[in-house]
Amino acid sequence: MAALSTKDKEKPFILIGSAILGIIIQNILNTDLPFMTYLVEVGVFLVILAVMLPVEIKDVGGAFKKIKPTIIVLIINFILIPIFSWSMGWLILKNYPNFWVGAILYTLTPCIGWYLIFTDIAEGDVAWGISLLPWNITLQIVLMPLYLYFLVGKVIPIDFYALLRSVILFLVAPFLIGFIIQKFIIKFKGQDYFYVKFKKTLGEIKLWALVIVILSMFISQKSLTYSEISKVGLLIIFLIIFFFVLFLFVVLIGRLFNLGYADTVTMAFTTTARNSEAVIGVAIAAFPGHPLVYMAIILGPIVELPLLLIIAKIIMQFRNFLSVREKDLSLVKT
Repeated sequence: MAALSTKDKEKPFILIGSAILGIIIQNILNTDLPFMTYLVEVGVFLVILAVMLPVEIKDVGGAFKKIKPTIIVLIINFILIPIFSWSMGWLILKNYPNFWVGAILYTLTPCIGWYLIFTDIAEGDVAWGISLLPWNITLQIVLMPLYLYFLVGKVIPIDFYALLRSVILFLVAPFLIGFIIQKFIIKFKGQDYFYVKFKKTLGEIKLWALVIVILSMFISQKSLTYSEISKVGLLIIFLIIFFFVLFLFVVLIGRLFNLGYADTVTMAFTTTARNSEAVIGVAIAAFPGHPLVYMAIILGPIVELPLLLIIAKIIMQFRNFLSVREKDLSLVKT
């Protein structure tokens, strides 16, 4: 059974610590440093490239060996969650549009890695989870412009060309370049090298590159105030409600459609776990000068990690509840 590495456990706290340190340094300097935004954009591009590089996209058809649960997952991830996130933001964060935008961005993009660890911890169907990954990553790239324009743009106006540039630069380009580099390395060094040694090194580089990016983001601009940061409690409430309502909804859907325990576990984590790295770049390019948007995205993983661990423990207690109808149907068949 998989387990979270020490690096995975510490990552959310390292990221939020970087944001706090950047804010402190900016308060000491007390001046804008706009030239650092170029460093941020380059750094974010490299971070997202590192996220995309190890993604396997060969088994797209594998997801439809389980047609019904796959369709349910895609509907939840790409239709229900955006609507739910926007609506809940309106209820809780409408007086704080920057937090609202950051919360929407953070919850829009399904995770492309972490969810497999939690799926394994809770004894879900990891193989099906892997086959969902290319669908999650492809659809979030394709649909992101629509989400930004029709959902996020209703909260903070956004320039369409800035939106398009951000999606192409920080989602499409890293995805395509990562795919090319992956194939090149595998061809000359082999799969074992790429998925073991290279992937491990990539993970270390990605984490510390992200630390530098976050530091630079908050050092570069002095628009954050204590009164703004003090409202972070509302954002935490938003995230807690988001994760637990979504989790309970998925459990009920699993029961209603008789998906069984393993498939419901996989569905629970591929719909709750989020992809914060991918949207940081989009946020920087589409919402320059809105550090509270970035803060909301960075805060997401620090709330997400303990909640996903709790969810993994809770869902294992639902095993009998999710398997009852499966057993009943087998008895009927006999």
